[in-house]
Amino acid sequence: RGQVGDFVVETTKGELAARTVVVATGFFDVPNRLGIPGEDLPHVNHYYKEPYAHADREVVVIGAKNSSAKAALALARAGARVTLVVRGEQVSESVKYWIRPDLLNRIKEGRITAYFNTTITAITPHAVEVVTPDGPRAIAADYVYALTGYRPDYALLIDALALPLDENDVAHPPIFDPATHETARPGVFVAGTVCGGLATSRWFIENGRHHAQLIAAALASLDSSLVAPSLSHH
Repeated sequence: RGQVGDFVVETTKGELAARTVVVATGFFDVPNRLGIPGEDLPHVNHYYKEPYAHADREVVVIGAKNSSAKAALALARAGARVTLVVRGEQVSESVKYWIRPDLLNRIKEGRITAYFNTTITAITPHAVEVVTPDGPRAIAADYVYALTGYRPDYALLIDALALPLDENDVAHPPIFDPATHETARPGVFVAGTVCGGLATSRWFIENGRHHAQLIAAALASLDSSLVAPSLSHH
């Protein structure tokens, strides 16, 4: 709450006073759920962990973009028997250029099994039930990584921070000045992948690394006469 020069940030550990606020929360807070039976079973995870516990185990990876591609490769190299399930007809072309051919080659050589144009209908304790172009089948699964993408925490952006969104952009990103990364709420800045809203492939480390420099320059140019914030009057 508050305004530029005199913000109060409420956290689980108390309140913090700030002249400005930078939001760099990324987009991994909220996974895109499958909405199928069994999604909440204990062996199903929307976040990839380290691969070594899955050696010599049946692991199903769901998804076709960067997270699923990297997980499938790492799991296969760690000795897991990996099956990749993709709703579309191919691995997304948005996968990073050095990862996509690696994954396609592992599929081609049979190290990773892949099902394309496939719909998942349920997850059971020991299998993932799917409908493939050749009909329904159950894929053995000791563990399932449902890496179907993520979205920013819009409850934080809209409710807590009161940031206006760009309703003319289908990705609904926060409105911000690209020269400074200051949002439509003065004194609040955004940095990193959260700038893209639902377009989670819009910003990466490679093209988002300069956000901090832009914000630092903007902060340096702020009126130095701003009074230091205090919690005493809130």
